Amino acid sequence: MPNQLPAETIDTKQKILRAAAQIINSAGVMALTLEAVAKEARISKGGLLYHFPSKDALMKGMNDYLLQRFVAEVEDAAKQDPVEEGKWTRAYTSVTFRQLDDEIDINVAFLAAAATNPDLLRAMAKQMQALQAHIENDHIDPIISTVIRLAVDGMYFNQLYGADLQEDACEKVLNHLISLTKEATA
Repeated sequence: MPNQLPAETIDTKQKILRAAAQIINSAGVMALTLEAVAKEARISKGGLLYHFPSKDALMKGMNDYLLQRFVAEVEDAAKQDPVEEGKWTRAYTSVTFRQLDDEIDINVAFLAAAATNPDLLRAMAKQMQALQAHIENDHIDPIISTVIRLAVDGMYFNQLYGADLQEDACEKVLNHLISLTKEATA
């Protein structure tokens, strides 16, 4: 059985990451200090340092949290899809659209923080390349699957920048992109 962190440790880490996101979203990335995060999370600085010994470790933790969660959800959605053709593209699409609602604050904060640390973007790019390989080999036309992924990425960034579409428009776009995965053949 793999080593698992106690639920208390996971909860504390998420609390810290959400506090960091709150600070970045309300005051900007330059206001992010370990002291400010500890205060916002209502834990001691020592408690914060136990989980994240530096500001860089905190930023990496935010990156790891987002990436691990996203990749795990995409992999799970692909496994659950009974239709082989297009399952990775559908999984990527549906999980990304869900993240527009579920984790928008931490995603916005990460984007701001990543602008100050290019290494975070490189780690994300590596994960995205792995997902793109699945999408290109998804048993549908790889150009169509890539266009769908890029459209989904555009929706994601559109949301991060605060240029939201109406909820019904988002739903229509999602449904159309999913239908394209079922119509495209390799």
